[in-house]
Amino acid sequence: MGSSPLPQRLQNALICRDALQQAQIYFAPVRHHSPACSYALRQLITQIKPTHILIEAPASFSEKLEELLNNKTEPPIAILCQTDLQVDEVVFQKNEEYSEEYKEDDKTNSPSHQITRSVFYPFCSYSPEWQAMQLAKQYNAKIQFIDLPWAEQVTQEFTSLQSKSLLSETYLKHSQYITQLAKKLHCRDHDEVWEHLFELRNFTDLADWQTFFEDTFIWCAMARLDYDSSSLEAEGSSQREQHMLTAIGRLKKSTPDAKIVVVTGGFHTLALFEGLWQNKLLLPKRTDITRFNRQQKSGDRDRTWLIRYSFDRLDALNGYTAGMNSPAYYQKSWQSMLAYEQNSNQPQTTQCYRKTQLIDFLSIITDKLREKQNCSDAIGFIPLKSAIEQACLLAELRGHYGPGRYDLLDGIQSAFIKGSIHDVRSDFWQIVYRSLSGNQLGQIPNDIASPPLVNEVYSTLKKYRFKLDDTLPKTTHIDIYRNPEHRQRSRFLHLLAFLDVGFANRLDGPNYQYGTRLTIMFEDWQYLWTPMVEARLIELSEQGTQLEQIAIQKLQQSIEQLTEDGMAQSCLCAVKGVIQAALMGLQTYFSQLLVKLSSFLEVDSNLLSLVDCGHRLLYLWQGRDFLALNVSSTLLALLAKVPKQAFFLLDTLKQSDTEQQQENLKTLLLFRNLINNLPDKLDAKKLKQDFYLNLHRLQPLLSEAPLIRGAIDSIAYLDSQISQSEFDHKIKMAFELGSQYEQASSYFMGIMQCAPELIIHSSQLLTSLDELLANWKQDQFIEILPDLRLAFTQLTPKQNAIIAEKISKKYSAEKEDMSIEQYRFSEEELQKTLSLELSISQYIHQQQLQDWFKQ
Repeated sequence: MGSSPLPQRLQNALICRDALQQAQIYFAPVRHHSPACSYALRQLITQIKPTHILIEAPASFSEKLEELLNNKTEPPIAILCQTDLQVDEVVFQKNEEYSEEYKEDDKTNSPSHQITRSVFYPFCSYSPEWQAMQLAKQYNAKIQFIDLPWAEQVTQEFTSLQSKSLLSETYLKHSQYITQLAKKLHCRDHDEVWEHLFELRNFTDLADWQTFFEDTFIWCAMARLDYDSSSLEAEGSSQREQHMLTAIGRLKKSTPDAKIVVVTGGFHTLALFEGLWQNKLLLPKRTDITRFNRQQKSGDRDRTWLIRYSFDRLDALNGYTAGMNSPAYYQKSWQSMLAYEQNSNQPQTTQCYRKTQLIDFLSIITDKLREKQNCSDAIGFIPLKSAIEQACLLAELRGHYGPGRYDLLDGIQSAFIKGSIHDVRSDFWQIVYRSLSGNQLGQIPNDIASPPLVNEVYSTLKKYRFKLDDTLPKTTHIDIYRNPEHRQRSRFLHLLAFLDVGFANRLDGPNYQYGTRLTIMFEDWQYLWTPMVEARLIELSEQGTQLEQIAIQKLQQSIEQLTEDGMAQSCLCAVKGVIQAALMGLQTYFSQLLVKLSSFLEVDSNLLSLVDCGHRLLYLWQGRDFLALNVSSTLLALLAKVPKQAFFLLDTLKQSDTEQQQENLKTLLLFRNLINNLPDKLDAKKLKQDFYLNLHRLQPLLSEAPLIRGAIDSIAYLDSQISQSEFDHKIKMAFELGSQYEQASSYFMGIMQCAPELIIHSSQLLTSLDELLANWKQDQFIEILPDLRLAFTQLTPKQNAIIAEKISKKYSAEKEDMSIEQYRFSEEELQKTLSLELSISQYIHQQQLQDWFKQ
């Protein structure tokens, strides 16, 4: 890998390796999901023909060997492993500084509950671990998984409760050695360094497994030197490596003639070389054996399943943190290697195979881009030919045996993108990467066990007669009101949707969260059962075995978050959870949420939150029969509580800020709408009277909020709380504020936004506005003109015509004078027009709006 001398530690490790090979222990330091490593491993196993193949995977996976070796199992597949931990167990192991006294107190007083930790161990056809198992089957070698059981590994990592992969390459990704090597080789990241140094070797060089695995060992060992022993022990690597050392030593002691091949991630190989040879392969110490047996026994706590996987989930670009990305691309690389191996008598060159692969993928990408782009932007033959040439020339320049993945991407960028790379639409690169990622799905035997949650959901969907036997999207029409079984189907679909399972999307039906289409008697859902649904259910499996319980946990977490956030707008957030529980049919927990909602109502200090909460409770009341809610009295009590609590917050409507007045007006109208639609059982008439009494109490505080004053006066008139004469008097008083034209116009806007038809029915309103306009100066009129125009947009064309007719009669205007199109202008009218245009232009410059008109 270079002319620089190796560190002494690595030189010594290579001496250990040679000695171990003399003892018939052969190591294959691999990168996970690497075709090059798999090809070299095939040559190693074919040449050595080992009696035992040891693989870095949890020992508890051994029970899956029969399923893994089943002829019906086709990658990509994965082993899902789960183990249960007590919460206090995690806390105590994570916090070593706790005193024994504190631990005892915590155990006594804190409730202990069980959590599930999950892990995935994926395989694709070109995974070295998968190839090792298939060749072991071919040569009748015994397979042994030698890593710590997952139940033991999970106690080393407490910071995350999320599912993860057991093939993590975090250390390699963040190695300073590899980072500096990437800079020296002018590579973008550690993936390009790896491809440059290993994946793009000549196939004949890959077959030289001794040299290849020496190079991969040095690559990984140099990265390992960046980390000290304490960090490796804290992360759990040291404990895992000790377990693997003991497993290898025990096997060699019990079967001295065993010919062993050990397949591990290259990061661990240095520690295994050193650990095995430092004691001349003597049997591990008794304490090591005792610990090893205890750790093996802990594997009984692990539960394992073989599941289907897919290339898009395997791809590093989609969040997978271990091994090679772009699975479809490297699957093709693997197939090229196998074709080369099978045609050894008349082989093509490595470059030919890789150029064919390049052309195949560029053709696929080009076709998909053409489907998305306009005909004028479609990629033609010339750009395609140019991309092929660019990739091949780049490969030659970089010293590759044929173009690789990065050569392909650079060729696309050079030949397909016109102009700046920053101008490329985001879906361009999505299409490219998805083409390289692929969507191949694995297969597993039909008669093997699945995780309980997957089985439960699948059987429930079958019971409700959903069609799950193919991958075509289907639509179901659910009679939610008249058919009890259909209501159960609806609740189950709402449950799956709430947990983001990805099985179904609602297309139509009543929406009780927002109060839309509540009279619709049917729901339409589009659904599709895919491996991604299974994968999501498996992810949820770490939280429990019952969907209802998982949903309740999610709702509980949202309620707890409200408390942590100070419960701002808490009742609105809480009522959303209440409605969600009702839609999912969680009747028992629904009742508990109503009790919590009552307490949130008492502390919510946001008027809009309270009013919005009231509306949603009203939706629940309207749908109580469909939702089978047996809590009518509780719902009524909450509905009655909302306006009473909101009355205390009406003072917030006095805010004078213009934007805030607009928001407050919307809240006021929502509040009025709620009051007008309350059930008769609540003595809605009395609540309506209280509503207007509180608004009347508020009037003296609204001197700086004219928009709200106008709104209150108009809705009071509409709801017969004030007479026509009282309303006219209020209008007259508002418009008699004299020079405060902003106040008057804002008051007018409040009326028009609530009841624009009043300008037709109230002669006082139109007369007052007319008198006000007549007294305004020109600059005042220009300033307020945008607001007036906005106010009159509330009217229909017919209403505008009625007003125009009233004005024309008042001023005895002829029909021609009212026409928008005028053809005769006097000189005086022309001068007035020019003067007005000049005033408007000056105002535009004064307000620095000239650039705005250019947009």
